[in-house]
Amino acid sequence: QIEVASIRVEADHNSAYVRLLAAKNTRGRITARLELDVNQGGETRRKAVQVRQGDSLQLLTSRGIYDGYYVEDIGCEKGNEFVSFSNGEEVRLGGAIGGAGDEAIKKQQIEKTIVEHLDKELALKGRGIKVLSLFFLDRVENYRVYDNDGNVLKGKCAQWFEEIYAREIKRSKYRTLFNDVDTETLPEKVHDGYFSIDKKTGQMKNPEEGNERGRAEAERGYELIMKNKTLLLSFDSPVKFIFSHSALKEGWDNPNVFQICTLNEVAADLRRRQMIGRGLRICVNQDGERVQGFEVNTLTVMANESFASFSENLQREIEEEEGIKFNVVQPHSFANMVVLNPEDGTTGYFGT
Repeated sequence: QIEVASIRVEADHNSAYVRLLAAKNTRGRITARLELDVNQGGETRRKAVQVRQGDSLQLLTSRGIYDGYYVEDIGCEKGNEFVSFSNGEEVRLGGAIGGAGDEAIKKQQIEKTIVEHLDKELALKGRGIKVLSLFFLDRVENYRVYDNDGNVLKGKCAQWFEEIYAREIKRSKYRTLFNDVDTETLPEKVHDGYFSIDKKTGQMKNPEEGNERGRAEAERGYELIMKNKTLLLSFDSPVKFIFSHSALKEGWDNPNVFQICTLNEVAADLRRRQMIGRGLRICVNQDGERVQGFEVNTLTVMANESFASFSENLQREIEEEEGIKFNVVQPHSFANMVVLNPEDGTTGYFGT
């Protein structure tokens, strides 16, 4: 089962709100998807709207608060996506005009993921099931950065994680999870990351790059996350939270991923199907045995968009990739159906 926990900020709709979800060039047709507060039937609702150069947000939303917001330019170069407006304002991918800051939302997502993780640990540890959580980042440097000597430093997401985790594990409800455990040093031991990084950046793509300490960090993450999945599933390994950018989006899955947190703009960097696919496996216990049942196997997605938007966009992506249409039965669906000829008793296919 999949459940979506939407981390959203309740808007008062009294100021212009614009969030850039995606920008693309499709055969020379440059468009962007903006999240706007739209007037529908007398009610203001936050929804995704596709725009082109010259569009008026006031007309698209039927709201005077967007007066002066004409789309002046759209940048769709990967890593430099933006939309600028005639009033001089600009919004970049992952950023917003109005509303809460991007960092506040990310901190809420991390906190919600940690709480969900700990709650599932309480429910499943007694059954010998190790709980894992997976974070998808928008930028590698938000988790791991390097100084001029190649030494590994913690990015802001790693720092936020450790601060929130240290606070949450001190709550009385989780006391039984940490008997005889040094909770002071635990926060930095329970998370790790593996990233594929461009060599030109000066940061590590492969373990052999960087200095000795950097190689050790990369090698440890690679061995545990990418190769030694058995150890990762064992209570003997303290790592329970995995941070990645794109290295894990294909060709990697783990049966015990129970939470997925999207700290990126999913529409631009990572397809929803690929993302949730990392958690759609039946979990295993410490003996390697599959544990069946929805009461155990529920994947929680911490999304930075509403449930309705997440569901709508996921279905659209499946339709585009598979060539199908939800809620529409295509003629070819019947092509392989075997039917009986009542006259001579022979069988054939419905579609022939």
